[in-house]
Amino acid sequence: MTSGEHVILVVNRGESAARNLKGLIEFMDTPPVLIAAPEDWQSELGEQRVDALFIGPDMSDTEIDKLLNEIGKLDPNIPIVMMHEDDTA
Repeated sequence: MTSGEHVILVVNRGESAARNLKGLIEFMDTPPVLIAAPEDWQSELGEQRVDALFIGPDMSDTEIDKLLNEIGKLDPNIPIVMMHEDDTA
């Protein structure tokens, strides 16, 4: 992916659930979907721009708070979807 490309970011601890969600999102005509764990999403993202953020259900409240704070510094207007356990089953 090139620098400045727009992506949809899925952050989740469980790779299987993240890949399932990625597949569902990519089924629609969307920007590329990038998956990352909570601790390495910034390095995975690089210089790409986030069009939307999906937060997986298996993250702790502390991880979610930290992620929301950091993503808000990038752009406070990024749409955020909080996934529930039932959404990824």
